[in-house]
Amino acid sequence: MKDLFGKLGTSIKNTCKEAVDQTQKTADQAKYRSEILTLKNDLKKLYQRLGEEQYKHYIEGQEPVHQSALCNRITNLRKEIARLEKEVEEVVNIQKDSFDAYKRDVRSTWNEEGQGVRMKRDDNGIKMMKFCPNCNIGNATEALYCIHCGNKL
Repeated sequence: MKDLFGKLGTSIKNTCKEAVDQTQKTADQAKYRSEILTLKNDLKKLYQRLGEEQYKHYIEGQEPVHQSALCNRITNLRKEIARLEKEVEEVVNIQKDSFDAYKRDVRSTWNEEGQGVRMKRDDNGIKMMKFCPNCNIGNATEALYCIHCGNKL
């Protein structure tokens, strides 16, 4: 029983830590996505300005003027947007990897083998399970309590 409470305490502590980490990563994603939207709006305005100036020269019968300063600003904005999109992708991947590692840790804390109970296998190598009547989660055939909800089996 002491071992059960120890594992429960560790799981609660790890879950809280993971929730805080995941929340921070989600906030980082939101910040980057907000910056990307702002930059895309700025980019749209620059494209519009470039187009209007070129069209003005066309209507007036003038040769199009090369707008190098405007084009450089557009190029720099596009690079910044690409950089931020890469940041978002990295944060998403880190968040996914972190959560996957957390799930593996929880499973290893609570799996049957960690409790000294091995899943029995039939002649074909398929794991035999006892299903919980409360939550319908598979448990080891020797388990007395459900590994998911704690219901007595």
